[in-house]
Amino acid sequence: MPQFKPGRYFHGVLKNLLQSLPCFWDPDDVAICTIHGNSRNYSGDFARRYAWPHLQIAQLRRHTPAGYRVYAYGNRLMDEHAAYLADCPEVSYVSGNEIPNGQWEHVWPLRNWLAKKAMERHRYIVHLDSDAFPVKSDWLKRYITQLSWRCPVVAVQRRENGDTHSDRSFLLYLRTAFRKHAFDFSNVGVVDAGADISAYLEKLGLAWKPLLRSNAFDYHPLIAGIYDDRIYHHAAGSRQPHFRINRERWDDEAFFERENYIHRVLMQRLFDHTELFLQELRGLKEPIDLDPLLVKRADEIIR
Repeated sequence: MPQFKPGRYFHGVLKNLLQSLPCFWDPDDVAICTIHGNSRNYSGDFARRYAWPHLQIAQLRRHTPAGYRVYAYGNRLMDEHAAYLADCPEVSYVSGNEIPNGQWEHVWPLRNWLAKKAMERHRYIVHLDSDAFPVKSDWLKRYITQLSWRCPVVAVQRRENGDTHSDRSFLLYLRTAFRKHAFDFSNVGVVDAGADISAYLEKLGLAWKPLLRSNAFDYHPLIAGIYDDRIYHHAAGSRQPHFRINRERWDDEAFFERENYIHRVLMQRLFDHTELFLQELRGLKEPIDLDPLLVKRADEIIR
């Protein structure tokens, strides 16, 4: 019969108690869930030129303490991007090609699946859109320490898009909160995936921490947003820039052509001059003049 060792027992109890408090967190307990895919508007040479998996992983490495694990799902993902993710040592990569019925038009079921997989080993679950990433190195500590039973979620809120709900571009919660509240990324009955999470909490009288757009300078009111000066979200990174707030103008060809030009120019600037571009948005560097001629010329180069 093994000998009972009080010192080791109470050390374990104390460790578990401390780990249950957000102020005592370990990067090894952090899972970052993300879904990458290609579409008719984000494929071929264009997707190779502007590779969201590469940029997202680079920014995570730059601004996140080592120990975290990325759970990346490839939903109709091109071979080059899939191979890159599979080769990253901090990434657990899952290909939808290798799973029965593993490819989806709307990816919210994949978010739920990834979250459950990540929670098998991790206590803090971060969801990031494929075109989102941190821009300051205190982001993880700042948001983990804001979690509590009363406020179990920290998430982007895109008021500039007319939204009042939690946005899945960046959303963080505790494993215990997921198990207690059964958070669901379903878009059934809500305007967008992730919206039901904040609606559910508000219905219970609980809080969630919204991260608001904090750009000191905007090239566009919806594209290239920084939230709480820490989380970048490009918006529509792998699709056409159709936004809910402009729904009545989706059939306006001239308006959409201009939106598409600007979207591609800002994408080009982000990838070619990442830190400079982020500093421009944060008001730390002088922005460029984004006049119509520049937009058109840049679009022709990108094409």
